[in-house]
Amino acid sequence: MTFHYKNTRAAFGATIALLLSSTAIAAQENAPDKIFFGGNILTMNDANLFAESVAIEGDRITHVGLLEDIKPLADESTEMVDLGGKAMLPGFIDPHGHFVSAGISSLQVDLNPPPIGTTTNMDELIAKLKERADADSEAAVILGTRYDDTLLAENRHPTREDLDQVSTTRPVIIRHISGHVSVANSKALEMAGITADTPNPNGGRIAKDATSGEPTGVLEGGAGGLVRSLAPEITEKDQLAAIRKASEMWAASGFTTANDQPSDPSAIDLYKQALNSGDLLLRLTYWPRETTVEGAEGYPAVKSGTDLTAGQNMIVHGPMKLVIDGSPQGYTANFSQPYMTQRPQDDGNYRGFPYWDDRKAFFDYVETLHRKGWQITIHSNGDQGIQDTLDAFAAAQRAAPREDARHTIQHAQFTRPDQLNQMAALDVHPDFFIGHTFYWGDRHKDVFFGPSRAAHMSPLKGAYEHGLTPTTHTDTPVVPIDGIQMIWSSVNRMSTGGEVIGEDQRVNPLEALKAITINAAWQYFQEDIKGTLEPGKLADFVILSENPLSVGHLDPMRIKDIKVLETIVGGETVFEGEKESIVARHFKN
Repeated sequence: MTFHYKNTRAAFGATIALLLSSTAIAAQENAPDKIFFGGNILTMNDANLFAESVAIEGDRITHVGLLEDIKPLADESTEMVDLGGKAMLPGFIDPHGHFVSAGISSLQVDLNPPPIGTTTNMDELIAKLKERADADSEAAVILGTRYDDTLLAENRHPTREDLDQVSTTRPVIIRHISGHVSVANSKALEMAGITADTPNPNGGRIAKDATSGEPTGVLEGGAGGLVRSLAPEITEKDQLAAIRKASEMWAASGFTTANDQPSDPSAIDLYKQALNSGDLLLRLTYWPRETTVEGAEGYPAVKSGTDLTAGQNMIVHGPMKLVIDGSPQGYTANFSQPYMTQRPQDDGNYRGFPYWDDRKAFFDYVETLHRKGWQITIHSNGDQGIQDTLDAFAAAQRAAPREDARHTIQHAQFTRPDQLNQMAALDVHPDFFIGHTFYWGDRHKDVFFGPSRAAHMSPLKGAYEHGLTPTTHTDTPVVPIDGIQMIWSSVNRMSTGGEVIGEDQRVNPLEALKAITINAAWQYFQEDIKGTLEPGKLADFVILSENPLSVGHLDPMRIKDIKVLETIVGGETVFEGEKESIVARHFKN
């Protein structure tokens, strides 16, 4: 695989200056820099879905149409790019990810289970952590990430005693694959001051032994923050390296726009530094994560879609991100009905819990942000969490009616049919973590929620049928960024065990593609510049080995075998190679 680094800011700045100059006003008279032809070009524009050729000048598309009309515009400096029968689409847009965190977590001990990793039991988990501890005797804290208790042979979370086998003198902290549960060893609990008398923090639960009352090391929801602060401060060098690594991950999967969710405005300076240094290869939309009005006011913009890079559209302000509940597979998502399988410590009626203990404070904050003009997006997984979110949006609109607010719900995993009706009435749009059907589909059906609830998770088809504009995502680093997997899962909804989870919620390949192109651009007020191939829009493309529409028509399962061959941002290649999807690797083995 090849990644192309450059001084992106300078290159894009020069292009914008050209477009704004008086000589560029008559763009029709200028010869294109590149003309793409000879492949399956999908514009994602319903009125003109297929094109023979696309011409670009600088970082913008100038012409889309017949090759016989566009080719005469070329001169000796125009590069003619023959696609050789491959497919070219608008670059994929990630509507929900944790860009910098994904890069940073790649430096931690990988505890992923199959099909992502190899950790299948507690001994393997402990051995991997111990190997890191032994190899880096200077590390102040041993950090691991993305274990899954339900895929460990012991079928339980690790405990402080398990992690004490790694070290009793240094903190050992690991994080669940959901991101909503952490486990700490005895040293970490001691350093964080967590004892039998420590109360649960707002939006979190400290698991305690039923007999002794002592903490087990398992920290649910917001309680994980009590120990994560023990991790050493990440240096600026580490952060830039993380952005470079994340750029490579997203670009190799066909994404030209990534998403990040900072909890401090200083992250914007880091993004800009990475842009200047060439470490940021693709466009980035960030969502502030603040729980106070004072925190929200620290950001340089309110309106989603605001470009912070002087016309380059490389770093763009997005909605305020709130979190109302946790993870279904982590038993922290909030439901109106109990989890089907109760844990040993549950009372038989356990339904998860809200991350805002004060419901009124949550409603008040949503209304305040809404009045101030913020677009709001809220992490809501369980149907009760989704209902709390919809009720808060409804209350805000009653108090201060506002058109085209485009508030969204993140994950929206267990949306009920009646809640799709309410979303349509409120003009609130879902962003589904569609990979749950693949990674957790079998367990959602057989362990967590039963066949009926599992069949309706991530109801992408229902969202389209209700006139919504849905999107899909991978929530990386929860699971790897993988555009082909997202398309394949949207169309097939097949689990790792080979079972279809919710047949009637499958969509056609075009609807699956829209979810990560034009719909994703629209959800965050960027539809005027990306998401389709049209004159005036950004020259952001992904080139695939085959056309998903024709492949999906003949054999939807074969979408998994499509490879990402090239990713182009602003007319410049940032990735070349053959990236295979995780679903292709899984079903091959």
